[in-house]
Amino acid sequence: MSLMPFVVAVEPDDLTALNEVVKAGKKAEREWLEETRKAYGVQFLRGKALSEARGTIRKEFRRLRERGKLAGTRDLVVAREVRAELKRRRMDGEYDPVPAEEAAVPGRRVGTGPQHYQRSGSEPTTLTGRMYVKLPGLLGDQLVRACYWTSAPAVTALWEWQTRWGDGPEVIFREAERRGAVTILDLWCAAMAPRPDADAILQKAQLQDQVVTTGDIIRAAVKRATR
Repeated sequence: MSLMPFVVAVEPDDLTALNEVVKAGKKAEREWLEETRKAYGVQFLRGKALSEARGTIRKEFRRLRERGKLAGTRDLVVAREVRAELKRRRMDGEYDPVPAEEAAVPGRRVGTGPQHYQRSGSEPTTLTGRMYVKLPGLLGDQLVRACYWTSAPAVTALWEWQTRWGDGPEVIFREAERRGAVTILDLWCAAMAPRPDADAILQKAQLQDQVVTTGDIIRAAVKRATR
């Protein structure tokens, strides 16, 4: 079975809580295996009978993992809750593939920068942890497609907003500082940059709220798992 990797920014406390859930899942798997082996009398079997019993147990073990009844790894726990979160949001239906030209574009999609997660100016993000997780290929593909097409109308509108209002003075100054110094030309560009009014700023925030990323879904899945 193919797997799709994701690296997601998370709150450290959530990651710690998830590790405890995984630990409990591992314990439940060990207990299930011990009880099932006893039920089949594995300790008394030999030869073909032992091989068949072990095969049956392995098959049932895989089936229970696939159904989310057993989950002794981080990947299994997160996958189970991602499925539940997609269903809760009604994002578990059929979607077209992501256009190849869009899938190949590096970096974040418009509307998913720091402001997608923060609304309080320079307040530092709480998403300082990093989590690596692998989802089954079909689930990972569903997640990517669902997020892309659910967000598409808002992303299009955000590009239109960006075209109308441009980067704005703050972005111009920030880019100049990254280059090492703010020049007279930078000051002039900042002074001449169009400044969105309150309604335009509110519109942008509302559009950003409509953008759903794979990270949003996975973070929500982690919250579900640790409740």
